[in-house]
Amino acid sequence: MNLDQRFSFGINLDDPWRYAGTQEPKSIIFPHLLSLSLRDRGSFERAEEATIALRQQPIPEDEADRASLSLADSLKSIGVDFVRCWFPWRYFEPRPLPVEDLSSVLDNGYERWPMDGLVRALKEQGISILPVLACGYNRMLPSGLTPDIGTDEYLERAYIHVRLLVRHYNTDVGSWQLENEPNWWKMHEAGGWRSGASWLEGRRFRDALLRTLNGAVHEEDQGATTMVNLEADESQLDAAEYVRFCDVLGLDFYPNYKSAEPVDASVVRRSKDVSKATGKPVLIAETGYPSGPSILGYSQENQAAYLAQAVKEAYSLDEATGIGIWRYLDTSWRSFPPQENHFGLVDEKNGPKSAWYRYGQVLRELRG
Repeated sequence: MNLDQRFSFGINLDDPWRYAGTQEPKSIIFPHLLSLSLRDRGSFERAEEATIALRQQPIPEDEADRASLSLADSLKSIGVDFVRCWFPWRYFEPRPLPVEDLSSVLDNGYERWPMDGLVRALKEQGISILPVLACGYNRMLPSGLTPDIGTDEYLERAYIHVRLLVRHYNTDVGSWQLENEPNWWKMHEAGGWRSGASWLEGRRFRDALLRTLNGAVHEEDQGATTMVNLEADESQLDAAEYVRFCDVLGLDFYPNYKSAEPVDASVVRRSKDVSKATGKPVLIAETGYPSGPSILGYSQENQAAYLAQAVKEAYSLDEATGIGIWRYLDTSWRSFPPQENHFGLVDEKNGPKSAWYRYGQVLRELRG
């Protein structure tokens, strides 16, 4: 995958725990045990096994390997080019390393690399991966770590963490996203996704962190491409503030986040203006439409219609290098507001939605 060149079709994952063999995080709005009970454990696993069976090879006993192989096969079947996925800091470093161990881990590396299976499975199917580095969501940081421990220490830890990941994966990964939606950190904190006053501080901490992450990636891999993604529905985007810290800008569009109607994906055309204003290539990193709740007017039919419009609009823009649909799967993990839980093209309990099949159809149409 080359973020500088057009055109790549992608999909986002929001459930990295499934492919890393770790426990899913506690849901934001439901008690954790209740959210786990919402899932009919076994149904999705049987579907994964059926997908892998088409390979005519043994089903892996390891759940993470099974999930990774099934995902790669399913995405290959509809023609997806890339996966954008969280690489949660917590998975590699469950608790913050003692300060005195930071230099040694930079020399020796982490003990565990839980995303290896996913990277390998996707690569085998010719699918690229765009990892998200050092996202400061509570569920992704090492337990107890926040920027409020002190800016200098947090930046040092983030620098070491990113260098370790790029060093380990640089033969398989050429593009990296730095943090997530830095122009929206205040809203993330208000929604309970982040914790700490540092996320509210403004440009000083934000710029220092993005500069640190960008520098860490390029120190380990001079040929790598970095991306900063912005929540792009706001009228004042100020994209020029971020181009110093990345090679490509990512834009996230959710025009129907607050209202189900009208279904109109024309907002993605804004990518053209942003690219021309900043001189940077633009990837539509996230866009999507929820299939529910129906009481709010959302539906599978509208979701499929929006997806088709968004992909075709993006493909028509010379300045856009690709599009990533949010997201692959709805799971028992719950967030807030309720429409957050219905963006998946596949439902963990009920299987593929109309939008899944429509995505594959649109890719075939555009590729001729």
